[in-house]
Amino acid sequence: MIKERFLWRPPLAENWADRLAAVEALLSSGQEPDYIALKTLANQRLGMREHLRMERLAQKVKKQALMPQGFAPITLGLLGSRTLSFLRGPLAAAGLARGLDISALEAPYDSVASYAYSPVDCFGQPLDALLVIIDETAISGQRVILDHEAEKAALAEAAELVMALAAAAREKSGCRAIFATLPGSDQISSSDLATPGSMARFRQRFNLLLADGAQEGKWLLWDQAALADRVGLDAWLDPVRYHAAKTPFSVDACPLAADNIAALLAAMKGKAARGLVLDLDNTLWGGVIGDDGLAGIRLGQNSPEGEAFVAFQNFVLSLRNRGVVLAVCSKNADDIAREPFRAHSEMVIKENHIAVFQANWSDKATNIKTIAETLSLGLESLAFVDDNSAERERVRQELPLVSTIEVGDDPSFFIQRISHSGLFDHLPLNQEDIARAESYGGRAAAAEIRARIGNYENYLTSLSMRMSIAPFNGAGRSRITQLINKSNQFNLTTRRYEEEEVREFEENPEVIGWQVGLEDKFARHGMIGVVIVRKEDTAWTIDSWLQSCRVLERGVEQCVMNALFESAAAAGIEQIRSTYIPTDRNAMVADFYPRLGFPAGDDQTDGSVHYSCAVADYVPHRTFIEIYQAG
Repeated sequence: MIKERFLWRPPLAENWADRLAAVEALLSSGQEPDYIALKTLANQRLGMREHLRMERLAQKVKKQALMPQGFAPITLGLLGSRTLSFLRGPLAAAGLARGLDISALEAPYDSVASYAYSPVDCFGQPLDALLVIIDETAISGQRVILDHEAEKAALAEAAELVMALAAAAREKSGCRAIFATLPGSDQISSSDLATPGSMARFRQRFNLLLADGAQEGKWLLWDQAALADRVGLDAWLDPVRYHAAKTPFSVDACPLAADNIAALLAAMKGKAARGLVLDLDNTLWGGVIGDDGLAGIRLGQNSPEGEAFVAFQNFVLSLRNRGVVLAVCSKNADDIAREPFRAHSEMVIKENHIAVFQANWSDKATNIKTIAETLSLGLESLAFVDDNSAERERVRQELPLVSTIEVGDDPSFFIQRISHSGLFDHLPLNQEDIARAESYGGRAAAAEIRARIGNYENYLTSLSMRMSIAPFNGAGRSRITQLINKSNQFNLTTRRYEEEEVREFEENPEVIGWQVGLEDKFARHGMIGVVIVRKEDTAWTIDSWLQSCRVLERGVEQCVMNALFESAAAAGIEQIRSTYIPTDRNAMVADFYPRLGFPAGDDQTDGSVHYSCAVADYVPHRTFIEIYQAG
């Protein structure tokens, strides 16, 4: 049953068909449907029939150009050694469940080599990403059992093809390639992995090659092999259709594959969950702390249930170690709720791991709103876990943008449901990602001080902020690329550059590339800004200016602008020029340049605004950050 593959989603609503009909009626009258209505329709435990209806609905919305603005658009190229056309509809439907407007374009059948090596571009337009799903027919050279040299040659041939495809994606389509790992195959012997020349060994070594390249930032990875292992190889592969219709996996597995791919695309677009909000009683431990007391709750203690809660806490802590911020939302007296964190010997999660602790008798939806506001995160960035089905349903009704995971009430399944949801999918991690949870915790602490102090300037002074400005370099390249491609709101031009282009900026004397870091007395926020400036003889032009929304209203942009004009003056530059290019998501910086002292801009026919400020006329802003040049 397909529904059993989406157990983290809420059960299909009884009035689902009526709600679908209401959206279709809107489309028939030429009206744009509501973002939340469309997303929640897709994000339920759908059967095959409902999946097909969502595919048709997604196609209709696209055809009539009535996609709500909240859906992040992404054009995905599909390139494979097998037929991939059957993925297009499921990807469009899966995208709706994750806040994405996915338009998938399929290359002609078996165009892998021509795309990699010929000047022909089979897509003929820019892409946001290229998904490459190939099998051993496209990559494996001649191999002889127990011939190490033949195996090395086959892997070298495969590596050459992958590198060529990644380069073609950058040059022809202006995007990053996403390579699918190879699923397992039927093995002749348990010794196949130890047998050079065997298919099982070749597939594993090829997958490691792909993983190493992704870790080095050369491309991204869709772990098809892991998903096939979860489903089971017999359910994943359809031998008849593999040969007759050239499909790389079963059509029945297509909705799950599409959702898994959409989770990765959501991470690319900054749509993955950034915070996990946790209930306490019967979620982090068994029992009710207020009734059972510290000695009565079930946690560890060599009991199956208690050990399941300990395992879950370890899993939650592993999410925090990947940069996910943790919060508590519990109906409890605050001092009683905190007691296990402070005094229970088998408590894995400690009080200092929690950025916001909301334990009171208010409605949970109200408390989750407070958590979002304290962390300056949108509701769509939060996932909520609670063992109580009534509380889950209540939060879904009140806060449909929060991802309420259907974990059930048995702690043995909590880890599986959250992992399978894909909500915390991410690109290859860097140190900045790992530090994010600490940064959000520092933001919450700073918010408490701001509320207490009241006076804004005194508040900024109390934070003891320090900023570093360093040129682009290899150490920061991954995070720089990540910020460039994920930042949408505080982004003046929304120009996208891939890692190889960032590397070229580092070596180009005609380009200034700055990576901006910030820390305060509560946390190291890491890299929170990127500025790219192109040099000319008497003028500098700001190509890109973007910042993380984690540290808004701290005076970061004023500090960086002061530093930029100071550098321009020292270089004898007369003018600094800039452009604001509006998008559907960056309205918050529409007044950025006038606010920072630039004269009124010139409106262009394409909606952009050009600005120019004489270096001699610039008046430095007052700031509350100690700034130093690094690197």
